[in-house]
Amino acid sequence: MNHILVVDDEKNYLVVLSALLNDAGYKVSAVDNPFAALDLLSKEPVSLVLSDLKMPRMDGLEFFRRAQQKFGPVPFIILTAFATVETALEAMKAGVFDYLMKPFNNEEILLTVGKALDYSRLRNENASLKRQLELSRKRDLVGESPQIRQLLGDVVRVAPARTSIMIMGESGSGKELVARMLHDASPRAAGPLVTVNCATFTEPLLESELFGHERGAFTGAVERKQGLLEIADGGTLFLDEIGEFPLVLQPKLLRVLQERRFRRVGGMVELETDVRLVAATNRDLRTMVDEGEFREDLYYRLNVVTLKVPPLRERGEDIALLAMYFLRRFAHELGREVSGIAPEALALMQQYAWPGNVRELQNAMERGVLFCKGAVLQVDDLPDSIRPASRSAPSCPLDLSGADKPLPELMEDVERQLIHDALVRARGVQARAAQLLGISRSNLQYKLKKYGLL
Repeated sequence: MNHILVVDDEKNYLVVLSALLNDAGYKVSAVDNPFAALDLLSKEPVSLVLSDLKMPRMDGLEFFRRAQQKFGPVPFIILTAFATVETALEAMKAGVFDYLMKPFNNEEILLTVGKALDYSRLRNENASLKRQLELSRKRDLVGESPQIRQLLGDVVRVAPARTSIMIMGESGSGKELVARMLHDASPRAAGPLVTVNCATFTEPLLESELFGHERGAFTGAVERKQGLLEIADGGTLFLDEIGEFPLVLQPKLLRVLQERRFRRVGGMVELETDVRLVAATNRDLRTMVDEGEFREDLYYRLNVVTLKVPPLRERGEDIALLAMYFLRRFAHELGREVSGIAPEALALMQQYAWPGNVRELQNAMERGVLFCKGAVLQVDDLPDSIRPASRSAPSCPLDLSGADKPLPELMEDVERQLIHDALVRARGVQARAAQLLGISRSNLQYKLKKYGLL
């Protein structure tokens, strides 16, 4: 349901507009001043604002400018009994959707509201498609598994909001990468992305790092220091390992989430921050809450939306794509002429559990490229943990010499050849081939059709 905010210092207009819009099926919030309206906008999403122009202390155009600056492009309709050509032109030039005269006609109001909401919906859809295209072009979250496709779709859907996000996943699975993608796909992309690993700081240091401190606040505080909440203003603050956040500091973080306000250590002045908070953990915060190790109210404020990053062992079909992505990257970075992976090496990687997840695979490929003596990475180039001495496999190398191809095309070539090799090794038995590849039989059948291998 579309949520419309009505702002007018005249009570009669608030009552009439609220009733009219409620009867039309809209959710309506009504306030009598722009300051209360800005506070409401900071707490919940609004689809459209209808605002009076002439109001005490802040007029409708100034309210519009502040709302756009703080909360992004929310559509506005300005209402006034004192219209002039100059003010109408100023409003439209500033970006107001429309400008209507009081006393208004009910049908005109509803028609203009409908047009504004349609315009906003189309703009948001176009922005979402643009963000999705940008993500697909520059993403490092490589994979074609259903889990990764779902995760990427969720990132696109939640990135535009200012809602707090909790990213769950094992160490090395790519939580920081997801946080970076959320920031890059959000309207805050031009602002800073500030990352804090909560596990690396003691309680006093973390408090000073996040909130800043005043001169003389403690021994060694010889000058005022800005905290990361100030530095991240207008952007995203990523708190990694949030499960390690000290219990005694959690009320201060909760206040930031609820009121967007804080004080520096040793300070008396209230500071405001417009920051989107993204947190990540590999711990079970619900259990920590039950055991008194994490505040329940903070848990619910952080956990508005949860994104789960799957461990690598649960998306075996992505191992080959990730291996090739890292091989190509490190071959370029290290200046090595490595262009392929022997099937026996790839088979071992697909059968390995990867307890360190994507980070472990990345490190294995960097080591492999460094130790590789030829153009094709062999079993002996892999870390000992991956290569049991008893394993053997086909000797035909996987040719990846087409390094001039775009990465998606190169990945398709890799996948096509891997599927072909798996079918040969499985003597044409699809269930066995799917097992060798670490994918479901239905997924294999889809890929057989896709690559014309049926």
